Amino acid sequence: MNAKKWGRISLLAFILSASTEQAFAARGKPITRIDGWKPTTEILEYHSCGMADMCWVAELKNKKTRKRIAALRCNGEKLFSILGREPEKIAAANCHAFEDKDKFEQIPRAFRTLLNR
Repeated sequence: MNAKKWGRISLLAFILSASTEQAFAARGKPITRIDGWKPTTEILEYHSCGMADMCWVAELKNKKTRKRIAALRCNGEKLFSILGREPEKIAAANCHAFEDKDKFEQIPRAFRTLLNR
């Protein structure tokens, strides 16, 4: 095979490996599903991006299509939100509400507030 074909094969292999459910989120942190989210046609996923779990991303997705419905992101200081295809907005001046041991109860509450549910 020539170099061009090997390049295409390598690119395809990379895309396939990156798109699997076993793919890791930013900086190799695994994606964790937050259980108990209703309706069951949606899934709520979380991953840490470092800084002793102060930096994180949570995404609400359609279970069937895997399309993002909404997202919350903390960069260690501010809380950001995305609703649908709207641009990211600052949702709070800080992420203090998510620093306690009940973080995985606070995240679903914040999504319900964001979505007016």
